[in-house]
Order: sequence, then C-alpha cells, then structure tokens
Amino acid sequence: MTITFENVTKVFPGGRGIFDIQFTLQPGQITVLVGSNGAGKSTVINVLMHLLKPDSGVVSRSQHDVRYMPDDLSFPDTLTAREIMHFLGSLKGIPLDKQQHVLQLVGLEEVKHMKVKQFSKGMRQRLNLAQSLLGSSTCYILDEPTNGLDPYWIAKLKQLLEAEKERDQMVLFSTHLLSLAQEIADQVILIDHGRIVATGRVTDLCAQHHCDTLEEVWLTLTKGQTTR
Repeated sequence: MTITFENVTKVFPGGRGIFDIQFTLQPGQITVLVGSNGAGKSTVINVLMHLLKPDSGVVSRSQHDVRYMPDDLSFPDTLTAREIMHFLGSLKGIPLDKQQHVLQLVGLEEVKHMKVKQFSKGMRQRLNLAQSLLGSSTCYILDEPTNGLDPYWIAKLKQLLEAEKERDQMVLFSTHLLSLAQEIADQVILIDHGRIVATGRVTDLCAQHHCDTLEEVWLTLTKGQTTR
C-alpha cells in the first residue's frame, strides 16, 4: 500500500506555503525531500502527519502505522534518556529490552543515566531519532534528521534508514544535504518556494538536465537562488 499526496496546497498569511504538491511513497523505497530553508519541506511533512490541514488536495495515509521524527523535539531537562524512553515505551507497550536496543542503535545506551540537560545538540537529536524508532511501523517520516549530527552519525543514520528500506518500509525524510540525498534516495523531490521543481530518481534527473550531481541539478533549476 502507498501513501499519496494529491495536488495538496496549504497557504499561510503573507502568501507562503506549499502549492499543488503531488507525490507517492512506496514500500521499500527511500524518498528524500530536498530544499533550502523555508522552501516548504516541514509544511509538507506537517500536512502529511495531519498536524496541518491542507487548504485543498487529498492526503491518503490510512492503515499505515507511521513513526515521526520532528525537526526539533524538546525533552524534559531533568529526566534521563532511560527515563524518557521508558515513559514513551510504556505508552506504546514496548518492552524494556527493546527500549534498550533502540538506545544502543543511536549510541546512547552508555549515557542513558545522564540527564538530558547534560546532552549536546547531537545527543538530543539522537534521542529524538530513538523515540521515532520505538515500536513497529510501516512508514518513517523524519524532518531534517541530520540537524546537529556529526559525519559519523549521519553515516549511521543512513545505515538505519537503508535497513528499514530492506525491511520493505516506506521512508521519507527532508534535508538540505544534496550529497546525502544523492547517496540514499530512490526518489528525490526537489522543492523550491513551496513548489516541486523536479521529482524522480537522481540518475534520471541528472541525465535529463545534463548534470553530474544532484547539486548541479538543483542549481540549474533554481538558478542558485535560496528561499528566505
């Protein structure tokens, strides 16, 4: 089963928003939503997660158990990573051993007794990733998951997402890292000023626009402009 965006528009006061967005998420596929800051990536994801209601269009994601990683998630500073995972795991009915396994996956098992106020930005981001990995899912939606991560943990994130793809899960994440999108995407969606400017496989887009890299495709389509 798929998740679809059909001609979705969401406009905010002042005229910014997303316009006529259309794409499909498939099982066993990693889709990467690429754009500069303010391009509309988070709006697409918030509409997909039903956190925002579209002005028009249809979002279909019924019968899918979706795990969500927002671009920023505030955890109580006085709690430890273990306490947070235990609380969230209890809500989802996740056994303690699986909670611990997720902390190991994100490299926080050894510091699970530290309070969150002692965590670096990257550690907080990995805790954010950990909460999104709790429990079974058919689809993972991650908004700017690389924020605050160093190169090692960006590589580990890539491995985690590719493992979910091998399990026939749907994965959608947003990023401004064109090189990461080129490495991992089965489908890439380039969004600029709230509109999709290109979508498809990286190799196809590069061939279509006579470019060697996704970065060159982006610069060609946007003429080097950024959304501010």
